[in-house]
Amino acid sequence: MARPGRGSDQFPLRLPDGLRDRIKTAAENSGRSMNAEIVRVLEEKFPEPWPLNVRIGYLTDLLRALRKVRGYEGAIDALTDEILDTVEGIASGRVPDLDEETRGKVKDILADWYQGRAEDEEDRSHWHERDDEAQT
Repeated sequence: MARPGRGSDQFPLRLPDGLRDRIKTAAENSGRSMNAEIVRVLEEKFPEPWPLNVRIGYLTDLLRALRKVRGYEGAIDALTDEILDTVEGIASGRVPDLDEETRGKVKDILADWYQGRAEDEEDRSHWHERDDEAQT
């Protein structure tokens, strides 16, 4: 019978006082082993890289599917979210197929986009305040 974890990368890990107990409690609450809980958290923090061609293929497939489902509520929002995830993946390095210069440009563009989005939200907030004042 094979040992659990056989063939997997293994290494000893020193944990600060109390952390093991917190991990054990979280694992029990979620119905997982401590190892599975630790791996889940690490996968969340360090997700598997997306090859750019795979991610573009996924977005293309999603767009085709959305075109077939006319009138689907939220289809554009779903596509927009996936595109944003891809751009954020490029900026963060999760999409590793790009050189650092390109990644830096994407980071800058993304930062500008977030800034513009925040300013748009602020403008909308001011307009709603003015509308509320005008109605009273």
